Amino acid sequence: MKILALQLGHTSTAAIMDNGVILGVLSQEKLDNKKNSSQFPKDAILALLKKNNIKEISEIERIIISSTFLYPWNEGDLKVKQNKFKSFLFSLENSSLGSFFPYVFSSIRKVKRKFKRNIGHQQLKNNLREIGADKIPIQMLDHHTCHAYASYFSTVRNVPALIFTCDGEGDDISSSVSLVDKNGKLKLLAQSDYRNSIGWIYSATTRFLGMKILEHEYKVMGLAPYAKEYFLETYVNIFKDVISLDNKNPLRFKSKLNTVYFYNYLIKNASGERFDNIAASVQHLTENLITNWIKNAIVLTGINEIYTGGGVFMNVKLNKKIQEMKEVKKVHFMPSCGDESLPIGALYKFASDNDIATKPLKNLYLGLSYSDKDIEKYIKTSGFYKKFRIKFFVNIDDKIAELLANKEIVARFSGSCEWGARSLGNRAILAHPSFMESFYTVNDQIKVRDFWMPFAPTILDSFALIYLEKYRPKTTSAPHMITSYVATKEGQSALRAAIHQGDKTLRPQVLTEEVNPSYYKLITKFSKITGVGGILNTSFNLHGFPLVCSPEQAFFTLENSELKNLAIGSFLVQKRK
Repeated sequence: MKILALQLGHTSTAAIMDNGVILGVLSQEKLDNKKNSSQFPKDAILALLKKNNIKEISEIERIIISSTFLYPWNEGDLKVKQNKFKSFLFSLENSSLGSFFPYVFSSIRKVKRKFKRNIGHQQLKNNLREIGADKIPIQMLDHHTCHAYASYFSTVRNVPALIFTCDGEGDDISSSVSLVDKNGKLKLLAQSDYRNSIGWIYSATTRFLGMKILEHEYKVMGLAPYAKEYFLETYVNIFKDVISLDNKNPLRFKSKLNTVYFYNYLIKNASGERFDNIAASVQHLTENLITNWIKNAIVLTGINEIYTGGGVFMNVKLNKKIQEMKEVKKVHFMPSCGDESLPIGALYKFASDNDIATKPLKNLYLGLSYSDKDIEKYIKTSGFYKKFRIKFFVNIDDKIAELLANKEIVARFSGSCEWGARSLGNRAILAHPSFMESFYTVNDQIKVRDFWMPFAPTILDSFALIYLEKYRPKTTSAPHMITSYVATKEGQSALRAAIHQGDKTLRPQVLTEEVNPSYYKLITKFSKITGVGGILNTSFNLHGFPLVCSPEQAFFTLENSELKNLAIGSFLVQKRK
């Protein structure tokens, strides 16, 4: 039984399952080259069908939507026209009038949501009609339920556990706690609504600091360690008492104000505060609140194996705090746990409800791949043979290792592209991690990123205990760059360019040979030459663009940066001096 699941809106994504096995997951941004693209994932759907030899879309028996509410994703002029009216309503709602007549504004919101829902459903029908899928039965599933199922079912599971989901909001919910038994049956214990959202608070702070919400929250996290200890004054004065855990139900969050409007609260109360103190304060708030939330659930249920999902858990410094909790026996962080993970959860939820046996994800290389023949054809038709030096290597990964050992920067394009936000070696820019020259070259000449942001390393599993403090793989594995550790003295030396300079932490991909044999071979070769058991690995893209997927995007990045070496398939492409 072939099932198609869709995330519509922010980071729109498609996923296909056949008889309990997920065949592929692909975000629309990988095809239209627009970061976090919210366009209907038509290109992603068609690409997945082609990849899996599904010749007719009629072979799909069910379409699952990972939400019960569809927002219009191309509002255009409608959005512009409503801006002034929305501002007026907001001012009224936050006045004494709003306090005395809250039901009036609640009614207005319901009318507006119904209007938007009608537009969203009509858009869905029109887009499905374009690809001939309008006759396929559609089912809609709750947002946070999909987050929970993605986290639990995507990995090996056979014991009772707690599942925590947390994000800005989805289907009016911002967090949930569920209990799952050894048979995979979930029981919802608690939820918090969108008005009590730690995710909205973090995003609003991101916006207040002049960055993009739903995209640059990681920059706020990266900035936080540079603040001095006196940031706690800012925390106490502005953040501490805004949101807490509900005294009546310690598994729910309770805010003193509607967190959707937290940006306005910051304008009124945080103007003039140091930017680094604000970043550190919201990070401190998030870490304290979430770890206490998890502790409460463990105490109440007696269960200490946990799973997490939802965008708040993309915060690797938070995840470090969680894995170090004495109450936690084992934790699994859903990799790339933003909305791009929802179709995965939707597929597992549908399979569970219909008694279809499922298998966890083997790895995250779930996207498109290109053969040497495909790549050679593209190079010839594009005329790049005339512009670049291009040479075929039987063992291209050995050549990459040699270049890295000589302090060259190399972009690697190999096999199937990664699903999600993290580069895991197949679409990666690689460098020698022991020299800060690597950091400055990649950061300033290729990626053009903010100076305070760190890169990450890929580390061979045999070196993880040498480079990572408190690395306990039986408690928390680290194959997906979704958590962080303090670097040991050896790690700080060997991986100097790939650690956070503010607090000496790193966000590793601990690599096993089974997951990616060719990438493992490359780093092993590099290690034999240099004695270093890891490399600097950052995503293969220009700043503001998504992770590269196709040969066209790879060459676009090569041409529009100071990158000099591209290993694509078995071909080494080099700029002429």
